[in-house]
Amino acid sequence: MKNLLYLLLTLLAVTSCMPLDFTNASVQKIADLQGAPKQSYQGMAIYDNYLVSLQNTGQATIYRLHDDKLQMLRQFPLASHTSENHANVAFFGTERYHKSDQFPLLYVSQCSKQRYKGMKDVCFVERISLTGEPQLVQTIVLDDPDGLFGYALQWMIDAKHNRLIGYGNTIENLGKGNRWRTMVFPMPKLSDGPVVHLNPRNALDNYCIQDLDPRFPSNHIGQGACVKGDQMFIPVGVGTEQQPSILYVWNLKTKRLDGIHNFQKQVPHEFEDCKPYRRTLIMQTNGGGVIRFKPKK
Repeated sequence: MKNLLYLLLTLLAVTSCMPLDFTNASVQKIADLQGAPKQSYQGMAIYDNYLVSLQNTGQATIYRLHDDKLQMLRQFPLASHTSENHANVAFFGTERYHKSDQFPLLYVSQCSKQRYKGMKDVCFVERISLTGEPQLVQTIVLDDPDGLFGYALQWMIDAKHNRLIGYGNTIENLGKGNRWRTMVFPMPKLSDGPVVHLNPRNALDNYCIQDLDPRFPSNHIGQGACVKGDQMFIPVGVGTEQQPSILYVWNLKTKRLDGIHNFQKQVPHEFEDCKPYRRTLIMQTNGGGVIRFKPKK
C-alpha cells in the first residue's frame, strides 16, 4: 500500500511538471465577467480557487472559481487605481505581507505609455483581501535609459526559478522594426523596500525572441502573458481576421517556440491575461468572458 501511494504521488509530481501542449485543446467558456462598467478587462491572477479579474485603471473583482463557474465575492479599486494604470497583467507572488494573510502579494503591471509619478514600466505590489482595504506595499520599476522597451512592459513571475520576467515590445506593437524583448531578474523581496529600481545591467538574461526563433512575429497585438515551469504562454490578437486570437508557447529553457495555436474560430474575442490552473489554461477575454483551454492529453 505504501509503495502504491508513493507511486501515485510520484506520478502526480511528474505530471504537474510536464510541459503543456495545447494542440487540438478543448475550449470551454466558464462564465461571463461582472466587472465595473466602461472599463476594459485586462490582468488576471489565480490563487487556489480564487480568481482576481482586473480592469483598466485598476478595478478589481474577486471570484471563487469552482465547478466551472465563477461566484463574485467582492469588487474594489486597487490602491494603485489611477488613470495611469492599465493593469494589463497580474500575478500572485510567493510572499505574504503578513503570515496570516489569505492571499500572497499581488503584482500588477502598469503597462501604459503614461508615466506614474514620473516612472514608466512600473509593477505595483499590492496586499489585497476579501474584506480589508488594499495596500500598495511596494513599487518595482525598470530604469531603462537606453529605451530597450517601447510602448509598454509587462511583468511576470517565474515561481519555479524565483524570478521576475519583463516582456514587451521594443517600439510598439505594429511599429516598423519592432521586436519582442524578454528580460529576467532575480525576484525582488518585500524587504528590499517600498521602491525597487531594476537595471538592465543586472539582468540574468536579456534577448529578443525574433533573434532566436523567427516564427514569432515582430508585429502583432500583444496581450498578457504567464509562466508555468519552463514555458511562457503569450496570447496575442483582438479576435479579428486581421489580428486573430493566437496562443504562442515560448520555452524559456530552450529559447524556442513549443507551439503556435490559433483559436480564432473557437474564441473570436480579444485575448487578455491568462494563468495556468490544474493542467489547463484560463484566459480572460474582452467580450467572451473567461475561457478554459484543456490539453487533449
